[in-house]
Amino acid sequence: MAGRSGRGPKAPASVSVATSLDNAHLASLTEFLTAADWFTKPRLPGRFQPGTLTTQPLTVPQRDAQVALREVVRLVADLPLGTSPIVVWEHEGSELLIDTGSIALVCGDALVSVSVAVSCDQVPERTRITVPFGVGTPDAPSGLVMSTLRALDGPDLVTSRWSEALTAFSWESLVELSRRLCEQLGHDAAGLPLVPGSISSVRGSLVIQPMSRHPLSVLVRAT
Repeated sequence: MAGRSGRGPKAPASVSVATSLDNAHLASLTEFLTAADWFTKPRLPGRFQPGTLTTQPLTVPQRDAQVALREVVRLVADLPLGTSPIVVWEHEGSELLIDTGSIALVCGDALVSVSVAVSCDQVPERTRITVPFGVGTPDAPSGLVMSTLRALDGPDLVTSRWSEALTAFSWESLVELSRRLCEQLGHDAAGLPLVPGSISSVRGSLVIQPMSRHPLSVLVRAT
């Protein structure tokens, strides 16, 4: 099967993979956000003390969220800039081709669905597998807690073996998208990038609540 060899059944790269790629590789994302009327940086973000929420969440139109998602998904798949979006996962003699460039996002009320096109020798025709995530709404946020299905819909040859990996990949892609958007807003008083405090959804829009980080070092000392 053609493509770049993947890393195994649990496809998501750790966050360290994403942070190992310089932000300069996201220049097109920065340009895109600069032109977006919904993306407004808070005034004096450097004054945010630990655990502080921004006054307004980021309400990202679904179409723009998908554009941004396709910019950051290569970081999750550990793909250098300008390379093929195709990866191949391998597990116990089985292979699954993933077209990371096909990743898509649909926002409903308290539901974000992430999908990607896949294929294998037994299912050669590209098939889109969707991972639904139950999230909160802006009026009833659930932080970063999400729920999903144990077994995904799709060809049994794919979902019986790859549901867990596809779910993990889709989850990390959604979280990485939110993290990168918050990062672009600015830094807190400690000089650290803002992070997502919650991910929620309404029909047609992804809603992300940026915040400054909690001082985890204090918690470590307390234990």
